[in-house]
Amino acid sequence: MPELDILRAELAEIDKKIMGLVGRRNEIAKVIGEEKAKTAAPVVVPSVERIVEQRYIDAGAKTGVTANTAFRIARAVVDESVDVQGRLPRFQEPQSICIIGGNGGMGRWLSNFFAARGHHVSICDPNTNGAEFPVVSLEDGAKSDIIVISTPVTIADKVLADVLEASSYDAVIFDILSVKQPVIPRLRKAGRAGRRVCSVHPMFGPSAASAAGRNVIICDCGSKDAADKAAVLFNVADILRMEVEEHDKAAAYVLGLSHAVNIAFSDALVRSGFTSEALRACASTTFRKQTAVSVEVANENAELYYAIQRENPENDAALRNLEEAVSRVRTLSKDEFISMMQDEAVWYQ
Repeated sequence: MPELDILRAELAEIDKKIMGLVGRRNEIAKVIGEEKAKTAAPVVVPSVERIVEQRYIDAGAKTGVTANTAFRIARAVVDESVDVQGRLPRFQEPQSICIIGGNGGMGRWLSNFFAARGHHVSICDPNTNGAEFPVVSLEDGAKSDIIVISTPVTIADKVLADVLEASSYDAVIFDILSVKQPVIPRLRKAGRAGRRVCSVHPMFGPSAASAAGRNVIICDCGSKDAADKAAVLFNVADILRMEVEEHDKAAAYVLGLSHAVNIAFSDALVRSGFTSEALRACASTTFRKQTAVSVEVANENAELYYAIQRENPENDAALRNLEEAVSRVRTLSKDEFISMMQDEAVWYQ
């Protein structure tokens, strides 16, 4: 066997051992997660993660691995451990939960998430193909302890009105819309009337392995009790609370702007006259990092991403800000350009 083949065979064996060690690490992380679950301890402990990251960097320094690579490996195994622990059942006092739109992408994710926590889940959805949970009418679903609206933004306000009319004052009601403006007036009115309503936004999609280590926004709509109940339901996630009126302004940047940058970047590449293979062959480090994100965005749900761009009224301001930023990149003097980048570096600190 040629020498290169021998060395590659040795690398293959090393790779198998690495994956075996990662698997064993996951087994230990699972046991730790089970102990955490018994006491409702948080899955993510930032201070412990910093220790792990530094441990990898220190070990890398002794074995010829750069600090950047060591850090990325550390983050990969830590994130894997978080998902292993996040998928473990953390049982809560069982409640009946009906998810309106429960057979869609996020509806299915929520159904499985709540069921794994010991809740009794039903769904109300006109599309029943492949439904994994009992399908009920809206009237029957409205008898549940908790009612979740997981529908397209365009019909959410009508669904919310129907749910409020059909449900009791004891029910906790919240939506998971990525754009809140269409339902804010009705949620606020319901809150003033004493209804237990709030608004929730899981900042991840249905491909997420777990909620652990991921952000969930809880918006107060006048019922602190409802917001508290929703926060308990998602207590393995990183909870951020805000007034519902503030949501769309923030979402315009963390969703609308970030999506638009990647979609526009990909569109510019498509219209460049180059093939993807040609540009990948001469890619810089920055190009590789950017395309790694952009290719994921390009393969997401285009209808949903269109809705996020068009249905959030705050997006216009964010995109105008982007247009101005692009113009500044093209027109600033050298000193102004350098100052702009320095300001950006400070902002990220």
